[in-house]
Amino acid sequence: MDAQLLWLIPALPLAAALVNGALALGTARDAYGAPRALVALLAVLGPALSFALTLALWPSAGGPLEGLPEVYRATYFTWFAGSGFALPFTLVLDQLSALMLLFVTGIGALIHLYSVGYMWADRGFARFMCYMNLFMAAMIVLVMGGSLPVTFLGWEGVGLCSYLLIGFWHERTAYADAARKAFVYNRVGDLGFLLGAFALLSVAGSLDYAAISQWCRSADAARLAEAGPLLSLAALAIFLGCCGKSAQIPLAAWLPDAMAGPTPVSALIHAATMVTAGVFLVARLADLYVVAPQALTVVLLVGCATALWGAIAGLVQHDIKKALAYSTVSQLGFMFMAAGSGAFSVALFHVFTHAFFKAALFLAAGAVIHGLHHEQDMRRMGGLRPHLPIAYLAAFYGWWAIVGLPFAAGFFSKDLILEHLWLGHNELGALNIAPLVAGVALLTAGLTAVYMTRVMTLVFWSPCRLDAEARAHIAPTPLTMSVPLLILALGSLVAGFAWVGLPLDALGIPPDALAFIKHYLAPVLAAPEQRWLAAHPHGELGNLPWAIAGVGTLVAALGALIGYAVWRQGPAQVPSAGSETAPSGWGGHWTFAWDRLAEWLIVKPVFALGYALYWVIELAILGISGWLAMQAARALGAGYLAVVQRARLRANLLCAVLGGAAFLAVVIVFVVR
Repeated sequence: MDAQLLWLIPALPLAAALVNGALALGTARDAYGAPRALVALLAVLGPALSFALTLALWPSAGGPLEGLPEVYRATYFTWFAGSGFALPFTLVLDQLSALMLLFVTGIGALIHLYSVGYMWADRGFARFMCYMNLFMAAMIVLVMGGSLPVTFLGWEGVGLCSYLLIGFWHERTAYADAARKAFVYNRVGDLGFLLGAFALLSVAGSLDYAAISQWCRSADAARLAEAGPLLSLAALAIFLGCCGKSAQIPLAAWLPDAMAGPTPVSALIHAATMVTAGVFLVARLADLYVVAPQALTVVLLVGCATALWGAIAGLVQHDIKKALAYSTVSQLGFMFMAAGSGAFSVALFHVFTHAFFKAALFLAAGAVIHGLHHEQDMRRMGGLRPHLPIAYLAAFYGWWAIVGLPFAAGFFSKDLILEHLWLGHNELGALNIAPLVAGVALLTAGLTAVYMTRVMTLVFWSPCRLDAEARAHIAPTPLTMSVPLLILALGSLVAGFAWVGLPLDALGIPPDALAFIKHYLAPVLAAPEQRWLAAHPHGELGNLPWAIAGVGTLVAALGALIGYAVWRQGPAQVPSAGSETAPSGWGGHWTFAWDRLAEWLIVKPVFALGYALYWVIELAILGISGWLAMQAARALGAGYLAVVQRARLRANLLCAVLGGAAFLAVVIVFVVR
């Protein structure tokens, strides 16, 4: 296929967004008048065709049965040019972008299909689908960008769409506040992205990913030592941008509040698209990070701290979507821990498996909320397994995968992360901190099993806490929601075999043919990973995988048993309908720790500075200066200038002529000469 046709992949959902946007504007006065069947067809067809086009290109872009890959690269125009510098608009489909596109477009299409059933009765249906399609187009540009500026175009696009989607029900002040919070937090990260890009341009002389990788691989020790501080600055600044987009400390607090948007938005943001962008960018710039080891150690530590904080915060949530949101924050921390240990392909493997089981969990939660007519407090649920069997099936397999029980998707990716952390070597002074981080990661995995089992128990396994009327009016899950749930449930089970392969020898299919991720990413990531291993050698693998698998399974099972034992009878108190769902006590302090820290370190100082400037500059300096000018004008006018005013016009004209002549004389004497 002609590489010049790569533009079709983002253009298809963009075209759907434009048409649906026009339909939304055309029916703005009568929002229910939009042709919903046409809107739904376009909304699902755009990302579905992008997925089909990605599949058509994928084998020749390095599929597992095709041997060495071919990379598609298409330059369409020169975006801008300066003295000795030109920035082309380039799209790339290599192994990394193709892998990301497979689940971005595939799972994205399933979420769009799910949205049809979930949002069908909403008066803003066409507008919602327009935003969703636009989000998908921006994410595709982000993934396919051949340079940092093209990636930044998609980066800003998903930031804008997240603001629009989180605040979709903007009539509620809390939802609009959550959208603004997400927007502001991401803008802070975007500043880091831009500063890092400029620093990288000054070192490597280019913003093109291929040129940056080539510079990092070809630079000798002397050049790297000379550019070391600037390389570290670039890597850290770009990682700040990744923290904003992927909700890592200190920019993690926006993601739980993003639950204000409709549930399909939560699934789209949390599962396969926006929040994985930071992990993707670190992997795309792997050559930069391996020559800036201090920055990679920061990535490791931030990922570790975020994973632990998210897991503890997830333990105390009452809102089902908030519990899953903190789970996403924690799982993203695992991905950054893998990247921080130099295992970029393992980080992307966890991105891949996480996309399935987290989408299954969020969409199952959406089916529960839909069935209970927008009830989100888990303390008022219970016993829903027989009433919502499809949602339960998807939630069960998603739970199995995320806690790391054997043979589900998360089991393989989580264990690989623990292996690389245990064998890794990240220096903090003279101390190798990677094994210590591995211990924290294992503890976090146990906490994950506890809080996710709490969710399952409170929602499905504990006694039903609905009254008879509510139980009789549980809404069934529509077909458009059920089909994505079943597909994602299956993916939560089998996606992990994309690394280890499926035992299908009896069918004549070699296992390596279905273990493509391990080999597939090698042309992009093998060189930086080998360079990291050469500088930070690992210990012998030996029986470590079996030990990690055994210990990890034991920890997951123990956590699940604790979660079930504590909450099997439901909560101690069932709150009344409409009561506050935010955690209180120490749980509230832990949950909102970063909000409070940001308020004391940033918000209050900024307010104090604003008030100081208001009192000093506006009231004191400008106010007093204005008052003095007024008094001076009044005194001059009443005491002096009024004396020379006459009631006769001839006298006034004579004074004006004499004044003009005097002014000209002064100009001639003091200026012209």
